[in-house]
Amino acid sequence: MIVYPCNDQTPMLPLSDEAAVMVLEFLQRFTECFESQYYGEIHRYYAEQSTAHRKAADPPSADDPPF
Repeated sequence: MIVYPCNDQTPMLPLSDEAAVMVLEFLQRFTECFESQYYGEIHRYYAEQSTAHRKAADPPSADDPPF
């Protein structure tokens, strides 16, 4: 049985080996260009998410008993 990593997606059409490599190379290059163009926005988003996560994960104060 073949297990697809994207089970929630419609299965993709079969491609030749060459076509699969061409699509992969295009997507990799597109991703590089996208990250380069939008580095600031992406970096800012993840920094904000990290800050929000740290605030949510702060331990309770010593004045707040656990029970």
